[in-house]
Amino acid sequence: FTFLGRGWTVGLAHEAALKMREAALAWTESYPAMEYRHGPISVTTHSTATWMLGDAPEGLAQQVRATGGSWIQGALDPLAELVRAQRLAVAVAAARGLDPDRPRHLTRSIVLDS
Repeated sequence: FTFLGRGWTVGLAHEAALKMREAALAWTESYPAMEYRHGPISVTTHSTATWMLGDAPEGLAQQVRATGGSWIQGALDPLAELVRAQRLAVAVAAARGLDPDRPRHLTRSIVLDS
């Protein structure tokens, strides 16, 4: 999975990739859309899903499809798309027999006393 953003949605792309890595142990990357277009797109194949959070640069969808990769253009508000990405991470984790609420090797960074 590769998550892309532009402007303020780059942070959302990074968060979506992080959730997919943590919950589902899936290989994910995230980039600003224009940076992806000029380098990392080279690793895109038929087994890659590229998910754009927000408006895509002109022609990028066609470039991704030309590699054989799948293009997912977020149709909702980018924050709502982040929720969809997190739900996908939970579904992938469940399909792999993982518990997305207890990511491997992670602990809570803040523990509040009652």
